[in-house]
Amino acid sequence: MIRIIILAIISVLLTSCNFMFKKSYKIIPPEPQVYFPDGQELKMATAIYDGDTRSVQSMINDGVDLNRISKGGMTYLYYAMLTMNYDMMELLLKNGANPNIHSDFYTRPDLHKKGLSDDKSTGVCLEYSGYRAYDIKYMKLLLKYGANINDTTYVSPLSAAVLDKVQGKEKIKYLAEKGIDLNFSITNTPIICGQAAIYKWDMVLFLLDLGADPMAADKEDNTVAASVQEYYDEGFDLNSEYGKMAQEVKRRLERRGVKFPYYPKKDKAASDSTEQARE
Repeated sequence: MIRIIILAIISVLLTSCNFMFKKSYKIIPPEPQVYFPDGQELKMATAIYDGDTRSVQSMINDGVDLNRISKGGMTYLYYAMLTMNYDMMELLLKNGANPNIHSDFYTRPDLHKKGLSDDKSTGVCLEYSGYRAYDIKYMKLLLKYGANINDTTYVSPLSAAVLDKVQGKEKIKYLAEKGIDLNFSITNTPIICGQAAIYKWDMVLFLLDLGADPMAADKEDNTVAASVQEYYDEGFDLNSEYGKMAQEVKRRLERRGVKFPYYPKKDKAASDSTEQARE
Protein backbone atom coordinates (compact mmCIF):
# COMPACT_ATOMS: atom_id res chain seq x y z
CA MET A 1 0.00 0.00 0.00
CA ILE A 2 2.83 2.39 0.83
CA ARG A 3 4.36 1.83 -2.59
CA ILE A 4 1.01 2.45 -4.28
CA ILE A 5 0.56 5.77 -2.46
CA ILE A 6 4.09 6.93 -3.28
CA LEU A 7 3.70 5.99 -6.94
CA ALA A 8 0.35 7.76 -7.13
CA ILE A 9 1.76 11.01 -5.74
CA ILE A 10 4.78 10.95 -8.03
CA SER A 11 2.62 10.05 -11.01
CA VAL A 12 0.31 13.01 -10.48
CA LEU A 13 3.24 15.41 -10.27
CA LEU A 14 5.07 14.03 -13.28
CA THR A 15 2.07 13.49 -15.54
CA SER A 16 1.48 17.24 -15.71
CA CYS A 17 5.06 17.65 -16.90
CA ASN A 18 4.81 14.78 -19.35
CA PHE A 19 1.81 15.67 -21.49
CA MET A 20 3.77 16.67 -24.59
CA PHE A 21 5.88 13.51 -24.79
CA LYS A 22 5.40 10.78 -27.38
CA LYS A 23 6.67 7.20 -27.23
CA SER A 24 9.69 8.27 -29.27
CA TYR A 25 10.70 10.54 -26.38
CA LYS A 26 10.52 13.50 -28.70
CA ILE A 27 8.51 16.54 -27.74
CA ILE A 28 5.70 17.84 -29.84
CA PRO A 29 5.58 21.56 -29.01
CA PRO A 30 2.24 23.36 -29.18
CA GLU A 31 1.83 25.90 -31.94
CA PRO A 32 2.70 29.46 -30.84
CA GLN A 33 -0.85 30.81 -30.69
CA VAL A 34 -1.90 28.18 -28.14
CA TYR A 35 -0.03 29.87 -25.30
CA PHE A 36 0.97 33.18 -26.92
CA PRO A 37 -2.35 34.34 -28.40
CA ASP A 38 -1.57 37.72 -29.92
CA GLY A 39 0.59 40.82 -30.21
CA GLN A 40 4.33 40.89 -29.68
CA GLU A 41 4.29 37.71 -27.63
CA LEU A 42 2.84 35.79 -30.58
CA LYS A 43 5.45 37.30 -32.90
CA MET A 44 8.24 36.33 -30.51
CA ALA A 45 6.88 32.83 -29.91
CA THR A 46 6.46 32.27 -33.64
CA ALA A 47 10.10 33.16 -34.22
CA ILE A 48 11.10 30.73 -31.46
CA TYR A 49 8.89 28.01 -32.96
CA ASP A 50 10.44 28.58 -36.39
CA GLY A 51 13.98 28.62 -35.00
CA ASP A 52 14.48 32.13 -36.36
CA THR A 53 17.30 33.33 -34.11
CA ARG A 54 17.85 36.45 -36.21
CA SER A 55 14.30 37.70 -35.62
CA VAL A 56 14.49 36.80 -31.94
CA GLN A 57 17.75 38.73 -31.57
CA SER A 58 16.17 41.70 -33.35
CA MET A 59 13.24 41.73 -30.92
CA ILE A 60 15.66 41.44 -28.00
CA ASN A 61 17.55 44.44 -29.34
CA ASP A 62 14.23 46.31 -29.50
CA GLY A 63 13.67 45.65 -25.80
CA VAL A 64 11.31 42.67 -25.62
CA ASP A 65 10.82 41.47 -22.04
CA LEU A 66 12.32 37.99 -22.05
CA ASN A 67 10.91 37.15 -18.63
CA ARG A 68 7.34 38.12 -19.32
CA ILE A 69 4.83 35.35 -18.74
CA SER A 70 2.47 35.12 -21.69
CA LYS A 71 -1.31 35.41 -21.51
CA GLY A 72 -1.28 31.63 -21.80
CA GLY A 73 0.99 31.30 -18.76
CA MET A 74 4.29 30.38 -20.42
CA THR A 75 7.73 31.98 -20.62
CA TYR A 76 9.68 32.30 -23.85
CA LEU A 77 12.51 30.20 -22.41
CA TYR A 78 10.22 27.34 -21.45
CA TYR A 79 8.61 27.47 -24.88
CA ALA A 80 12.04 27.36 -26.51
CA MET A 81 12.75 24.30 -24.41
CA LEU A 82 9.62 22.62 -25.73
CA THR A 83 10.90 23.19 -29.26
CA MET A 84 14.13 21.43 -28.21
CA ASN A 85 16.21 24.19 -29.78
CA TYR A 86 19.43 24.39 -27.78
CA ASP A 87 20.80 27.38 -29.69
CA MET A 88 17.58 29.32 -29.15
CA MET A 89 17.67 28.62 -25.44
CA GLU A 90 21.28 29.71 -25.25
CA LEU A 91 20.44 32.95 -27.08
CA LEU A 92 17.63 33.73 -24.63
CA LEU A 93 19.74 32.86 -21.60
CA LYS A 94 22.70 34.93 -22.78
CA ASN A 95 20.38 37.91 -23.09
CA GLY A 96 18.90 37.61 -19.62
CA ALA A 97 16.13 35.01 -19.69
CA ASN A 98 15.59 33.74 -16.14
CA PRO A 99 15.57 29.91 -15.99
CA ASN A 100 13.93 29.94 -12.56
CA ILE A 101 10.59 31.48 -13.53
CA HIS A 102 7.80 28.94 -13.38
CA SER A 103 5.35 28.70 -16.24
CA ASP A 104 1.78 27.96 -15.15
CA PHE A 105 -0.59 27.04 -17.93
CA TYR A 106 -3.67 25.01 -18.78
CA THR A 107 -2.64 21.52 -19.81
CA ARG A 108 -5.35 21.38 -22.46
CA PRO A 109 -6.34 24.96 -23.32
CA ASP A 110 -8.63 23.70 -26.08
CA LEU A 111 -10.71 21.79 -23.53
CA HIS A 112 -10.49 24.62 -21.02
CA LYS A 113 -12.08 27.03 -23.50
CA LYS A 114 -15.01 24.63 -23.77
CA GLY A 115 -15.31 24.36 -20.00
CA LEU A 116 -14.25 20.72 -20.07
CA SER A 117 -10.94 20.87 -18.20
CA ASP A 118 -9.27 23.13 -15.66
CA ASP A 119 -6.16 20.95 -15.34
CA LYS A 120 -3.01 23.04 -15.14
CA SER A 121 0.67 22.26 -15.57
CA THR A 122 3.72 23.88 -14.07
CA GLY A 123 6.75 24.28 -16.30
CA VAL A 124 10.18 24.47 -14.68
CA CYS A 125 13.08 24.32 -17.11
CA LEU A 126 15.64 22.50 -14.97
CA GLU A 127 13.16 19.87 -13.85
CA TYR A 128 12.08 19.29 -17.44
CA SER A 129 15.68 18.86 -18.58
CA GLY A 130 15.82 15.67 -16.54
CA TYR A 131 13.54 13.85 -18.96
CA ARG A 132 14.89 11.40 -21.51
CA ALA A 133 13.96 13.64 -24.45
CA TYR A 134 16.70 16.04 -23.40
CA ASP A 135 20.41 15.46 -23.72
CA ILE A 136 22.36 16.36 -20.59
CA LYS A 137 23.72 19.43 -22.39
CA TYR A 138 20.38 21.19 -21.76
CA MET A 139 20.74 20.64 -18.04
CA LYS A 140 24.31 21.92 -18.11
CA LEU A 141 23.25 25.00 -20.08
CA LEU A 142 20.52 25.89 -17.60
CA LEU A 143 22.83 25.49 -14.62
CA LYS A 144 25.50 27.57 -16.36
CA TYR A 145 23.02 30.45 -16.55
CA GLY A 146 21.82 30.27 -12.97
CA ALA A 147 19.09 27.65 -12.74
CA ASN A 148 18.36 26.96 -9.07
CA ILE A 149 19.44 23.39 -8.50
CA ASN A 150 17.71 23.33 -5.12
CA ASP A 151 14.38 24.93 -5.97
CA THR A 152 12.13 23.76 -3.14
CA THR A 153 8.92 25.03 -4.72
CA TYR A 154 8.53 22.26 -7.28
CA VAL A 155 9.54 18.74 -8.27
CA SER A 156 13.29 18.08 -8.16
CA PRO A 157 14.99 17.35 -11.50
CA LEU A 158 16.04 14.08 -9.88
CA SER A 159 12.47 12.84 -10.22
CA ALA A 160 12.62 13.17 -13.99
CA ALA A 161 16.21 11.97 -14.31
CA VAL A 162 15.50 8.61 -12.66
CA LEU A 163 13.06 7.91 -15.50
CA ASP A 164 15.74 8.48 -18.14
CA LYS A 165 17.07 5.04 -19.08
CA VAL A 166 19.77 6.51 -21.32
CA GLN A 167 21.46 9.38 -19.46
CA GLY A 168 19.63 9.27 -16.16
CA LYS A 169 22.53 8.20 -13.98
CA GLU A 170 24.85 10.64 -15.72
CA LYS A 171 22.38 13.44 -15.05
CA ILE A 172 21.93 12.46 -11.41
CA LYS A 173 25.69 12.27 -10.87
CA TYR A 174 26.13 15.68 -12.49
CA LEU A 175 23.40 17.19 -10.32
CA ALA A 176 25.05 15.70 -7.24
CA GLU A 177 28.40 17.18 -8.25
CA LYS A 178 26.73 20.57 -8.61
CA GLY A 179 25.32 20.39 -5.10
CA ILE A 180 21.75 19.17 -5.42
CA ASP A 181 20.09 18.05 -2.19
CA LEU A 182 19.63 14.35 -2.87
CA ASN A 183 17.26 14.06 0.08
CA PHE A 184 14.80 16.80 -0.85
CA SER A 185 11.41 15.94 -2.25
CA ILE A 186 8.30 18.09 -2.48
CA THR A 187 6.35 14.93 -1.57
CA ASN A 188 8.56 14.36 1.51
CA THR A 189 9.64 11.04 0.02
CA PRO A 190 13.26 11.41 -1.16
CA ILE A 191 14.09 9.91 -4.52
CA ILE A 192 16.08 7.07 -2.97
CA CYS A 193 13.09 6.05 -0.86
CA GLY A 194 10.76 6.27 -3.85
CA GLN A 195 13.06 4.02 -5.87
CA ALA A 196 13.26 1.54 -2.99
CA ALA A 197 9.47 1.47 -2.79
CA ILE A 198 9.34 0.09 -6.33
CA TYR A 199 12.33 -2.18 -5.70
CA LYS A 200 14.73 -0.41 -8.06
CA TRP A 201 17.70 -1.63 -6.07
CA ASP A 202 20.28 -0.76 -8.72
CA MET A 203 19.23 2.89 -8.52
CA VAL A 204 19.11 2.72 -4.72
CA LEU A 205 22.72 1.51 -4.65
CA PHE A 206 23.73 4.22 -7.12
CA LEU A 207 22.13 6.91 -4.96
CA LEU A 208 23.73 5.49 -1.82
CA ASP A 209 27.11 5.79 -3.53
CA LEU A 210 26.36 9.47 -4.18
CA GLY A 211 25.52 10.09 -0.54
CA ALA A 212 21.72 9.94 -0.43
CA ASP A 213 20.25 9.24 3.01
CA PRO A 214 18.18 6.02 2.94
CA MET A 215 16.39 6.96 6.15
CA ALA A 216 15.45 10.54 5.23
CA ALA A 217 11.74 9.93 4.57
CA ASP A 218 9.16 11.82 6.61
CA LYS A 219 7.82 8.54 8.01
CA GLU A 220 9.71 5.45 9.14
CA ASP A 221 7.57 3.18 6.99
CA ASN A 222 8.60 5.15 3.88
CA THR A 223 12.33 4.58 4.36
CA VAL A 224 14.57 2.34 2.29
CA ALA A 225 14.77 0.00 5.28
CA ALA A 226 11.00 -0.45 5.27
CA SER A 227 11.04 -1.31 1.57
CA VAL A 228 13.87 -3.81 2.05
CA GLN A 229 11.87 -5.49 4.81
CA GLU A 230 8.78 -5.64 2.57
CA TYR A 231 10.87 -7.14 -0.23
CA TYR A 232 12.06 -9.89 2.10
CA ASP A 233 8.59 -10.45 3.54
CA GLU A 234 7.07 -10.82 0.08
CA GLY A 235 9.39 -13.73 -0.63
CA PHE A 236 11.29 -12.54 -3.66
CA ASP A 237 14.19 -14.70 -4.85
CA LEU A 238 17.21 -13.36 -3.00
CA ASN A 239 19.53 -15.22 -5.37
CA SER A 240 18.22 -13.36 -8.41
CA GLU A 241 20.08 -10.33 -9.76
CA TYR A 242 17.75 -7.93 -7.98
CA GLY A 243 17.62 -10.12 -4.91
CA LYS A 244 21.39 -9.88 -4.55
CA MET A 245 21.16 -6.10 -4.92
CA ALA A 246 18.52 -6.03 -2.18
CA GLN A 247 20.86 -8.00 0.07
CA GLU A 248 23.62 -5.48 -0.59
CA VAL A 249 21.27 -2.60 0.29
CA LYS A 250 20.39 -4.43 3.51
CA ARG A 251 24.07 -4.90 4.37
CA ARG A 252 24.77 -1.21 3.84
CA LEU A 253 21.84 -0.26 6.05
CA GLU A 254 23.06 -2.61 8.77
CA ARG A 255 26.48 -0.95 8.62
CA ARG A 256 24.63 2.29 9.33
CA GLY A 257 23.13 0.75 12.44
CA VAL A 258 19.70 -0.18 11.07
CA LYS A 259 18.37 -3.31 12.74
CA PHE A 260 16.49 -6.01 10.85
CA PRO A 261 13.81 -7.20 10.86
CA TYR A 262 12.69 -3.61 10.47
CA TYR A 263 9.13 -2.99 11.61
CA PRO A 264 8.66 0.68 12.58
CA LYS A 265 6.08 1.49 15.20
CA LYS A 266 2.84 2.64 13.62
CA ASP A 267 1.40 6.04 14.35
CA LYS A 268 -1.08 5.66 17.24
CA ALA A 269 -3.88 7.43 15.37
CA ALA A 270 -3.37 5.18 12.35
CA SER A 271 -3.27 2.13 14.61
CA ASP A 272 -6.50 3.14 16.37
CA SER A 273 -8.14 3.71 12.99
CA THR A 274 -7.12 0.22 11.87
CA GLU A 275 -8.50 -1.32 15.04
CA GLN A 276 -11.82 0.50 14.62
CA ALA A 277 -12.08 -0.74 11.05
CA ARG A 278 -11.68 -4.31 12.25
CA GLU A 279 -14.46 -4.00 14.85
